Amino acid sequence: MTSTHASRAAATAAYLRCYPYDTWQMAVHVRALEQHAGNLGLGAPYVFLDNGISCRTVQPQLRLLLARAAMGFIDTVLVPGRWVFSIEDRTADAVTEFLRAAGARVFELPHRMDAWQSHSREQHTADRGAPDEPACLARP
Repeated sequence: MTSTHASRAAATAAYLRCYPYDTWQMAVHVRALEQHAGNLGLGAPYVFLDNGISCRTVQPQLRLLLARAAMGFIDTVLVPGRWVFSIEDRTADAVTEFLRAAGARVFELPHRMDAWQSHSREQHTADRGAPDEPACLARP
């Protein structure tokens, strides 16, 4: 039996969940995930958004994402943090493991401090050469 989806290129997805409902549709988070995809050399992600949905109820967009990953249509999933899957660590871990078992990579957004320090190092290196520590943290 041949697979009908094997010839299709797998895509990048972003998953977001907000409770209670966000009238802005999490636009800032979507832009951050799109930018992160670009930084990783990935295409623009398909966004799966469970807006106004508690992690304690059925999350229709998460179910759709999991199904598409299981079928091989999604090979990379971007999230702001695993907590979007569930506020319960065991459940969030189980979703992450399911995606990985389906062959998808799961990337979390870097924390603000990590991203800031990385940017600071890159800027310092461009200006002065490789630093031992970020310029803003260097002692006089």
